[in-house]
Order: sequence, then structure tokens, then C-alpha cells
Amino acid sequence: MRAEPRDDVEVEGDADVSIDPGCTTVSGQTGKVLVRVPIGTNIRVGTNAGRVTMAGPIGDVAVVTESGRVEVDNAQDVDVRSGSGRVKIARANGWCRVRSVSGRVEVGACAGADVSTDSGRVSLAGVEGPTRAHCVDGRIDLEMTAAADVDAATVTGRIQVSFPRGVEAGVDCTVATNSISGRVEVTNR
Repeated sequence: MRAEPRDDVEVEGDADVSIDPGCTTVSGQTGKVLVRVPIGTNIRVGTNAGRVTMAGPIGDVAVVTESGRVEVDNAQDVDVRSGSGRVKIARANGWCRVRSVSGRVEVGACAGADVSTDSGRVSLAGVEGPTRAHCVDGRIDLEMTAAADVDAATVTGRIQVSFPRGVEAGVDCTVATNSISGRVEVTNR
């Protein structure tokens, strides 16, 4: 998927594409599919297996995949549901929500986050707003850019939450953390 200066949608490969007034929906069949859309287009993608890559400034994104890596370069709100595979969001200008059974979740920047995975590391950087990060087996690293409420929990794994200098956790924002087996650190940088 590539957002670029254009007025139409172009598809290369075997995919079902429907264009509704508010959203473009892509359902991949087999093999490589490349879809070019106008900048700011809202996108829904569904796949059983296969890598999903979205480049360029796009609108709201929804991805559902059973298996395969998901990468989003620059979007508004992002919602990813994955059975297995790494999820990497470089930038979500709005809310970022990820549900994964197995796989690492990385977010480079977002306005707020709600992320969970059963097995895999959660790494959220550049988070401006409220954040929830939960996993069963995995480490959680949260780098907040402002005073915002945090809820982070893991059964097995370390939790590290960092705030900018001058933000006092527990005073400027609420921080709730829980790890049954793992160290918990809340720091300023």
C-alpha cells in the first residue's frame, strides 16, 4: 500500500478492492499486491497470511491478519489485529490500537496507545497521551513525551516507563504497573 499524490486507486496483483465514500477496503488473495492510493485515504486491509506494508501519509488504518508482519509508515488512527507477526507503526498522528496473539509490537510515535499481546515485546516511544500496554509474556518499554496516564502490566517480563524531565509520576499523571515476574522502573530522562 502506498499513498502518493494522485486522484485514483491503482491495484497491481490479485486483490478485491472496494472504494466507499469514506474508506478503501483491500482483501488480498495470493501473491504480492501493490495498491496505490491518494494521500490521506482511509484504508482497511484483511489477509489470512502475508506481509502488509503501508507507506506514505495515509488516513485511518484498520488491518486484520492471521499471520504476517504489519508495517505502517505514517497514518492517523491505527487499529491492527494480528494472530502472529511483528507489528511496527512508525507514526500514528492519532490513536494507536494493536491486538496481537504473538509478535513484537513497536510504535515510534502516537497520540495515545492501547496495545496488548500474549507473547512478545511491547515498545512504545514518543507517546503523547494516555497509554495502556498489556502482555502475558514479554517486556514493556514506554517512552512518554508528556504527563499522561499509564496502565502497564505483564505476567512475565520487565516494565520500564520513562517521562520527560519535570513530569512527576503519581502527581502529574497516574501510573499503574504490575509484573508478577520482572522488574518495574518508572524514571525521568
